[in-house]
Amino acid sequence: MKKFLYLGVSVLLLLSLAATAFASDEKEAVRDRLKDVLFEYKDAYNLRDFDAIRTLYSTNATVKSFPCDSKEDLEFENFSGILPQCASYWVDQAFKLRLFKFTSFELNGKTCTVRVLWDYRDNSGRGKFTPTFEFVLDGDKWKISKETYGRNPS
Repeated sequence: MKKFLYLGVSVLLLLSLAATAFASDEKEAVRDRLKDVLFEYKDAYNLRDFDAIRTLYSTNATVKSFPCDSKEDLEFENFSGILPQCASYWVDQAFKLRLFKFTSFELNGKTCTVRVLWDYRDNSGRGKFTPTFEFVLDGDKWKISKETYGRNPS
């Protein structure tokens, strides 16, 4: 009887460890994919490639503040339409995104929220800012569904 109990507990422990390892592997895979998306984001913004920028967002995305210095949430359609006008600010200020790191990461099924610390440079020197990105899995691609800047991203 003790052997069966020991065997049962051992199997449950192994299953629990396997599930935890799988979840951890999945989380790391999503984290790596979102890093790739943000590198695409950095490159697209630095090249002022508006079509590439637009492909990074879901069709119902909202953006607040950067890159168009909006104080309210912009719906994707409005944000997409004013990107060329926003670019004049980036060009005038020689704005370039540089490196980033995740300061928080929360995966919840097909959505993920990431707080990022960006380094940038412009005519006034170098600086940092901390946007929050909400991503949604759209088919097999992660897309930005919300981008918010400031201390209180909600």
